[in-house]
Amino acid sequence: MSRYHMPLRHKRGPATWRFFGRVAGMLILVCLLRPEAVGAPANADSSASTGRRMFLGEGALQGTIFGHAEALPPRLASCANCHLDEAGLRSSTSFAPSLNRQWMTQSRGRRGGPPSLFSPLSFCRMLRTGVDPAYVLITRQMPRYTLSDDQCLGLWRYLMETSDGPGDE
Repeated sequence: MSRYHMPLRHKRGPATWRFFGRVAGMLILVCLLRPEAVGAPANADSSASTGRRMFLGEGALQGTIFGHAEALPPRLASCANCHLDEAGLRSSTSFAPSLNRQWMTQSRGRRGGPPSLFSPLSFCRMLRTGVDPAYVLITRQMPRYTLSDDQCLGLWRYLMETSDGPGDE
């Protein structure tokens, strides 16, 4: 038999395995997130007032710094520690973007990634896994949170109600 009649065999190099790993990772993320949460009816845990309490650290919020085993104390896991914008001025402790409707829903690219914007589903995925809507990892300093779908939607609703920045009401 000549070499031209031999069946072709596809060689799987490192690039192929990286591709399969990325696809498997995305499938796992999709399975972890429940899409029905996006259209869930509002209840006590998914209200904007619950989201406000979680943002300001008044409600229980469980977060862990990536790579650490111990959860942060609730007062340190508060979103306001890094994202609070007081009366349009950055707080002395704020070093992260001010979260508001405009910032969250405006299309933007990060670190050379494609332009993307947040939806309730991608926002919850980012809080839980550290992966933003363009599948770019957020900084290690931001905690990964343990949130129910209702808690996450409450936080989303609170941020969507704010136009200048949380804490400005």
